[in-house]
Amino acid sequence: MRIEAIEFQLGSRVEGLSDLSDDNPEWQIDRLFAKTGVERRHLLASNETPLQLAEGACNRLFQRTGKRKVGGLIYVTQSPESTIPTTACLLHETLGLEEACLAFDLNQGCSGFVYGLSVASGLIKSQAIDSCLVVCAEAYSKYISPHDRTCRPIFSDGASAALVVNDGEGDIGPFVFATDGSGAPNLTLLHKSDNDGLGRQVLHMNGPKVLDFTMEAVPKYVHELLNRSSLSVEEVDLFIFHQASKVVLDRIGSKLALDEEKIFRNYREVGNTVSATIPVAMKEALGADVLRSGMTVVLMGFGVGYSLAGCILRT
Repeated sequence: MRIEAIEFQLGSRVEGLSDLSDDNPEWQIDRLFAKTGVERRHLLASNETPLQLAEGACNRLFQRTGKRKVGGLIYVTQSPESTIPTTACLLHETLGLEEACLAFDLNQGCSGFVYGLSVASGLIKSQAIDSCLVVCAEAYSKYISPHDRTCRPIFSDGASAALVVNDGEGDIGPFVFATDGSGAPNLTLLHKSDNDGLGRQVLHMNGPKVLDFTMEAVPKYVHELLNRSSLSVEEVDLFIFHQASKVVLDRIGSKLALDEEKIFRNYREVGNTVSATIPVAMKEALGADVLRSGMTVVLMGFGVGYSLAGCILRT
C-alpha cells in the first residue's frame, strides 16, 4: 500500500512580514520571525473557499494519475464549508466521482492527515474499498483576528489531496495515536461579540501550553512508533512533522537528537496549514528529491485537541 500521488493548492492571497507590521506597528517582527520561521502565508482571497482549494488540489492530482474510479473520499477539516450535508459530499459531486464511493468528513486538526491515512489504509486492508482520496482543507484565517500576535503570524489556508492505493508497492503503518482532552481550552474557538468583523467565533491559542504538550508527547510517541516497527532513529531516512513553526521543530529535533538533514521543513514559504501541513511538505519534499522511493519515513502530526498521530511510511 502506498500514496500514489499528492497535490495541493494554497490560498491565492499572499501576506508577508510587512503586512503584519503595517497592521500592527507595535509588533517586534524580527523577534516573531525568529520564533515562527514563517515569512509568507497564503490566505483565501475574497472569492475563494476551502472547497474550491480542495477541488483544485484533486484536479491537479487527477492530471497526474488520470481520472479514475475512487472507492473512498475522506475530507479532513476543522473549517468545513458545510456540516449538513458533509463537505465530502459536496466535493464528491464537484469532482464527478462515481456513486459507489464512500465519502465523509473527519474533524481533526494538526494530526488530521495521519488520522485520515489510517482510516483509508484500514478500509483498503479490509477490502471495503481499493483506493481512497484523503483530502485536507483548512481556512483558519476566518477565525483569526488581524491583531492576534500568536495565531496570525503562522497560519495559512490551503488544501491537499493524496491518493492511497494498494498495488503491492510500499507500506503504510504501523500507527500511533494519543489524546489529551484536558488541553482543549488551550487551542479552541471562543465565542465573542467583537472579533474584528470575524463573526461570533475567534481562534484562541495558548502557545506555551501547546508547546509543553508537544515537547512531552512527540518524542515519547516517536520512540513508541519506532519500537513497534523495530527501527532505530538512525534507520529512519526522513522525519516529516506537522509544520507548526521553527521553534517547535527546532526543539523536537533537539530532544530527539535528530540530524538536521533528516527533518524536512517548508513553513518559511508556506506557513502552517493545519491538517494539510504534512501532505504539502511531502509534495515539496518529492519535488526537491528529498523524499524518494525506497525510503523509511516518519510522519507525525500534533496539536489541537490535544491530539497526536504518527505512522511509518515505506516509499
